[in-house]
Parts: sequence; structure tokens; C-alpha cells
Amino acid sequence: MLHTITDLLEPDNGCEGFMPGEEPLVTLTLDDGRQVRVYDRLAYEMGWDVGKTISDEDIEKNAK
Repeated sequence: MLHTITDLLEPDNGCEGFMPGEEPLVTLTLDDGRQVRVYDRLAYEMGWDVGKTISDEDIEKNAK
């Protein structure tokens, strides 16, 4: 099943930034109200943004 991404929340680590080796996560809010966390880099590579779709298979495989 496909779900539409209705919101994308990116972390705000302020002036501290991220620790070396730490990979940022984003939160995708889906049309069914679920929130799914995935790596920011992966979301960018896969084109997962507001208005785009994501499959249950991709969610199961990549959710953190």
C-alpha cells in the first residue's frame, strides 16, 4: 500500500550540530497519521518529501 507524506520534520540541533558519525533522522508524517523516522540522507535520495508517496515495504525496511 502507498501512503502520501503530509509533513516532514527535520531535527534542529542548533549551534551544537551533530556528533561525529551521527546520522540525522527526519520524521515523515503519513496520510494515516503515522509518524515514521528515517535517515535524512535516505529520504533525500529516495525523494521522500511532502506530497510524495512511500510504500509499506519501504517503511518496514527503513524505519528507525
